[in-house]
Amino acid sequence: RNRRDGGGRGDMMKETPRSPSRDGDPSNNYIRDMLIDREKARIDRDWGEADKIRDELRRAGVEIYDRERRWEARDGRTGPRPNHDDRKRGG
Repeated sequence: RNRRDGGGRGDMMKETPRSPSRDGDPSNNYIRDMLIDREKARIDRDWGEADKIRDELRRAGVEIYDRERRWEARDGRTGPRPNHDDRKRGG
């Protein structure tokens, strides 16, 4: 008797997030540096500046997930959200 099975092949077609080691536009260094500036503004309770940076990144296709401490670009790249005292990379 022939038995048809889905074979589970649908899972093979799922896109996996791009590693932040693969660069895109905006560059990973630019995103990291902007996030460091945003964290500094948040530490200083400069909510206006923090929101301005968040909005600029959002326009560039980068979403920040504060509770999860990560960012995600529209092209699938993801990375950890840096701390305010992390070193900038000049992007």
